[in-house]
Amino acid sequence: MELEYVIYQSMALIPDDPREHDAILQACRINNAGNGVTGFLHREGDYFIQYLEGSRDALNRTMRKVSADTRHKDILTLDTGPLQERRLPDWQMGFVDGSQMTLHELMEAGPRGLDLKAEDPFDLVVFMTANAHNLREDDERAA
Repeated sequence: MELEYVIYQSMALIPDDPREHDAILQACRINNAGNGVTGFLHREGDYFIQYLEGSRDALNRTMRKVSADTRHKDILTLDTGPLQERRLPDWQMGFVDGSQMTLHELMEAGPRGLDLKAEDPFDLVVFMTANAHNLREDDERAA
């Protein structure tokens, strides 16, 4: 199976609430595990940024579901491409909680000024995989 990735941003239409995010995370884990899709969903202010990886068919199916989801709007694909191997072998979701650098800080943007389409997509992937790694380590320390 040839692997690919897609990264997109969207405008959140749900409150920035852990219960809402947990519901999304649980649905992602169930739906995407069956499709062979892994990735990372990041919520920052009014924006979602999501990185997904899997086969082209699985990503196309997932993006159709993502596009129909009423919890967000204005979906903008930032980048797609081939992968040699998975960057994220499991599914994670990250939120800005003050303990990690935010995209706003990284890009020196205001909280309503996140304009990711102008950024290098590789920088976004590095940011998201670093956050996923940090969250994984935090979970291991807490266990």
